[in-house]
Amino acid sequence: MKTSKSILLLTFFLVTFFSCNDEPVDFTLKDNSASENNDIKWWILVHPSYGNPGIYLYNETNSTIENILPLPDSNGSPHALDFDGSSLWLGGASSINTTNGILTHNPIYELNPDNGEVISTIDNIRTEGISVSNNHIYYSTYGQIIEITKTGTFVSSTSVENTTINDIAICNSIKYYVYNGSIDPIIKVNEASGQDEFILETDIPNLYTLSIRDNNFVVVSNNHFRRFDINTGEHLSDIKIEINGWITAIAPYNK
Repeated sequence: MKTSKSILLLTFFLVTFFSCNDEPVDFTLKDNSASENNDIKWWILVHPSYGNPGIYLYNETNSTIENILPLPDSNGSPHALDFDGSSLWLGGASSINTTNGILTHNPIYELNPDNGEVISTIDNIRTEGISVSNNHIYYSTYGQIIEITKTGTFVSSTSVENTTINDIAICNSIKYYVYNGSIDPIIKVNEASGQDEFILETDIPNLYTLSIRDNNFVVVSNNHFRRFDINTGEHLSDIKIEINGWITAIAPYNK
């Protein structure tokens, strides 16, 4: 009898709690597929130099590949990638000589994340890093971080101390970049002082990627995710990526 009363009281409490929070009451059991919403996923750019090139939708939680999109230019050198929640933005560092001898660069592509089809292009931009923030695109080129609209209209330019920027990330309107130097540091751009601020020495070779997620810097080296606390610089984890090939950019799928 006491047990029945306890169950009734617990049921009443749950119904009351969820009703106060304007949530529908559903006592059905959930299957494990619901956990997919909490899985950590990434868009991963694999260069066509070797391996299997493309843009991978990679589930880090399960170490599985969920989709592979083709690259729009098989002869290019893709190094830059970001995702704004609806479109992928892909850039590269390749150039071509036209018939009249003028050097031109491949475009920044806006891609459909479902099938990789080209939605739009911003022509003649050389970059190794892209970050999309507040509906603007930031890209790196020759010692500068350029801000443009999604239609290619110039907004602003910020000069940095290192001419080769391998990737960039924007967090709370603060610009960060990484370059493949001897100690592979992550740099914060201080636009007020005009001087770069050394943020983090990773001591990891061959850095080409930089992303920020859950208050962590995330880089890729030797096909491992390497995480560092954005505030303390503590090296948090190394997690293997089950993809063959040269990874030149990563972008969070679900931020």
